[in-house]
Amino acid sequence: MNIPDKPSFTLDLQQLAEVRIQLHYAIQPLAAISNALADSGNKGLFWDDQLGFITREINSIKSYRLALEPITLTLNFLTDRDQIISSFSLGDRTLAEAFVWMKAIVNGLGGEGDLITPISYPPNDFPESELARGKTFQLKHLTSDLAEYYAISDQLLQDIVQQESMASNVRIWPHHFDIAMLISIPDEINGQEKSVGVGLSPGDDGYNEPYWYVTPYPYPEDRSNLPTLYGDGFWHTEHWVGAVLTASQFGDPKASVDQVNAFLKSAIAFCKELLN
Repeated sequence: MNIPDKPSFTLDLQQLAEVRIQLHYAIQPLAAISNALADSGNKGLFWDDQLGFITREINSIKSYRLALEPITLTLNFLTDRDQIISSFSLGDRTLAEAFVWMKAIVNGLGGEGDLITPISYPPNDFPESELARGKTFQLKHLTSDLAEYYAISDQLLQDIVQQESMASNVRIWPHHFDIAMLISIPDEINGQEKSVGVGLSPGDDGYNEPYWYVTPYPYPEDRSNLPTLYGDGFWHTEHWVGAVLTASQFGDPKASVDQVNAFLKSAIAFCKELLN
């Protein structure tokens, strides 16, 4: 997959929000098949610079993965050598049609397609869209910008994984559509295991734009004297506590890598201090 270079960067929050909703629904077939058929250690979604959003390998009579190419909204079943078995363009098609296609391909590969069902999320905790009620996906408003955020974020998070011995794998979570990892800390507070979560959200009800977050857990009770963050980051303290850096602050995801790295490095260090 080639993310096209652009002569200049423009932060169009409305366009990003529209693309975010379509992509969030478009990855749900990947989430459903991984949830139903992947081995326990291979559940979840991931980013691949060539293939886009992708599952881990699913073992059947033939091993395969399912990917979503985010710029054309195309679902691809792939062999273990990344050869395309079957493709399905979501343009002018419904989510229900995608599930019918997916189940048929899984059955043809020797799997149990009938086990695949859409994941049910808590009420009022998943973006509202007519796509859930049979509206077709539309390609005319798609942009490569959001894919670029995921590509750059995956690179930065993979670097953190290499630096942190207690870091988890980088995953994309289909519930809130963030790409994130967790740094475990071998200690507890009141029976709760300590950790620092690091990730990028494509936007949500709290911030209608992509934003980085670094969260200490458990959240500190004293929020009156939080340290100053590098890279223009700030502390979010309503309902949850964490360091935040929004796209409005860092701009072009490619050009802002140094700023984002400075923010992440300081936020992780400060969150660890808050948990001591």
